[in-house]
Amino acid sequence: MNRVSLSMRLIALLALLAVVITTVTVVLVLAINRVNDNRMLVASRFQPASVQSRALLVGLVDQETGQRGYVLTGDDAFLDPYREGRRDVARSLASLRKEFPDDAEMLAAIDEVETAAETWQQVGARPEIAARRADEFDVAQELVRVGRGKRAFEEVRVQVAQLQTLIDLRLAAARQEDRENLRLLRLTGVIGVGAVVLIVGLTAYLLRRWALVPLQTLRRRMRAVAGGHLDDEVIVEGPPEIAAVSHDAESMRRRILTELDAARGATEALLQHSPVVAALGSALAGGSPQQVGPVAVSGTVLAAEGVLAGDTWHVLHRPSGSTAALVTDVSGHGPEAGLVAFAFKQRLGALLATDLGLLDAFERAAIWTVRDDERFVTAAVVEVHDDGRLVWVNAGHPAPLVLGGPFAGVRAQLEQTGPIVSSVSSGWTAEEMRLAPGELVLIYTDGVVEARDPEGNELGEQGLVAALSGIVPWTPDAVVLRVGDVVRRFDKGVRRDDVTCVALGYARSDPGTTVP
Repeated sequence: MNRVSLSMRLIALLALLAVVITTVTVVLVLAINRVNDNRMLVASRFQPASVQSRALLVGLVDQETGQRGYVLTGDDAFLDPYREGRRDVARSLASLRKEFPDDAEMLAAIDEVETAAETWQQVGARPEIAARRADEFDVAQELVRVGRGKRAFEEVRVQVAQLQTLIDLRLAAARQEDRENLRLLRLTGVIGVGAVVLIVGLTAYLLRRWALVPLQTLRRRMRAVAGGHLDDEVIVEGPPEIAAVSHDAESMRRRILTELDAARGATEALLQHSPVVAALGSALAGGSPQQVGPVAVSGTVLAAEGVLAGDTWHVLHRPSGSTAALVTDVSGHGPEAGLVAFAFKQRLGALLATDLGLLDAFERAAIWTVRDDERFVTAAVVEVHDDGRLVWVNAGHPAPLVLGGPFAGVRAQLEQTGPIVSSVSSGWTAEEMRLAPGELVLIYTDGVVEARDPEGNELGEQGLVAALSGIVPWTPDAVVLRVGDVVRRFDKGVRRDDVTCVALGYARSDPGTTVP
């Protein structure tokens, strides 16, 4: 079954659902048509025929009543109901024949009524009327006494009753069929809805089994690999599409292992032959994500050459309870730039660990850092207090961004407050603003925004901000990971400058979360 593609399985399920829906629809339409046809038959034929058969009897009774009245009185006025009754009977018989043109049994019954009525006319009504009209009252009375006309009219009643019974039977049968058709219609509807619900439920179950379960398994295994379990295989069983994705992910995992082994070998060689360089590179790397009071911090350094970068970052918890973060960018690359960056980081970190103000600490560190006239440093130092107050010094560094959230964009920029740090520069100032809970400060070096693609286009600040939109969860670690990923994908691995990025996320003050 796993050889059948997911698309073909879905097509088969949809085809089955279409067949079921089409079949149910056709059966429902046929059942509805049967109900409508039967109701039309009842309403337009049998019910009018029942009315006509009763009107037929009324017309015959009117004839008999008029005929007897005339025989008894000789008054021609009694013949008016007689004549009107004959016309009504003729109309009723014609109407009944029109209602049942192809029904031999019904036509035979109608003919029987008509024959009986004509017989009564011949043996009863006409002779009696003719005798009375000729003033032969005794003859007329004798005809009545003999009773031939009476017996003939009783036969008319019998034939009309039989016709009425036949119509009533047909009407009852039609109504019974109507009830059966309605029952069939309801049953068809229930079966149809049940079949559709069953197919939909089966589809949901199979989709979960075919797609969701393998995807969840693949996601769980990939997250395990992302969490450091690189030796865990990620191949999963499932439809060819999902199996192909898992095989691609497995190929990526194996490539990562290969490159990791190569990197590990290079690191071991570096430790064996250049332990000082390795130690300096580790010192410049900054550290791992951490929580310092209400401030969550994460950062990264990507060296343009080897393992030593001219960039560095550092975060510490000050004696006043605030959190300070610094990012520096020394001109040049390699060991010399790394030594200057390390010296500035160590000196400023030591001064920030005292009760000195942020500006005083920065100025004292800057005086003794750069003694080479050809070497300079850009630096951004940010101090976040528990109440959200933010103080910063920006020495010629790209302006850090204050981001309001994953979709809020840039709320403020921490502009430069003085020149770059060099052997001849001075005159820095400190500025302040206030952070709201949930806001995040992003400090980065020019290697981020000046990253270039193969065509020479710069990422730029707008490209950086656009890449950070929609990050969920909105955490410093997630933002730093996104920045590193954006730079790697943008410059295609050809890095022209060191890349450093630090993010500080502010939440409401909670002394219980402070980590010295």
